[in-house]
Amino acid sequence: MNEQIKKLVLAMQGTANPERAVSMKAYMKGQFSYLGQSSPVRKELQKDFFSSWKKDRSIVPMDLAKAIWNNPEREYCYVAMDWMKSTSIWKESGSIEQIEAWILDDSWWDTVDFLASTCVGAYFLKFPAERDQWIEKWNNSSNFWLNRTALIFQLKYKEKVDTDLLFALIDTHKTQKEFFIRKAIGWALRELSKTQPELVREYLQRTELSGLSVREASKYLPKEY
Repeated sequence: MNEQIKKLVLAMQGTANPERAVSMKAYMKGQFSYLGQSSPVRKELQKDFFSSWKKDRSIVPMDLAKAIWNNPEREYCYVAMDWMKSTSIWKESGSIEQIEAWILDDSWWDTVDFLASTCVGAYFLKFPAERDQWIEKWNNSSNFWLNRTALIFQLKYKEKVDTDLLFALIDTHKTQKEFFIRKAIGWALRELSKTQPELVREYLQRTELSGLSVREASKYLPKEY
């Protein structure tokens, strides 16, 4: 495992762009260090690594994802997330605990939104009996990134959205002033409006939400609504 990571780090460092790294760090409010890789460069680089790793039966996908994630520059989180997606890491029972740990590690939208909408969302479709206990925990948490996770984990569900649950979660957080919560509420409703516009319209009519949430939620509603 260590050899695999060493090879990846050397390759990543070889395509670093210090000037770009400065602007990327500034874009993220100075919170994270970057190598300065663009997404296309990173994805092209990691392609051969992924192909090799998948053929190596000694590699445990979850362990490798953790090892990649723990490197200091933010791009390694992006590689780890692409690896999670490539290997459907959420198929493993109990992986939700590690996914939660990643959500809480240097939390920002660039990692949380992927983990919530892709990993958490898929995990609960595979292990639905576990959903309610985790969502209740996150919904009641004082950590707004966990609140956001609860609000957006169904983003890709389309017709499978549990609308009663979604509306209950929104009702819990609709008075929060946190930007990322208000944005999440609007985002969740906007996605729902693609399949159930009338339901979203009715909910907006009976519920007082922030202007940001309403603008986001209304983006794809038919003009007659």
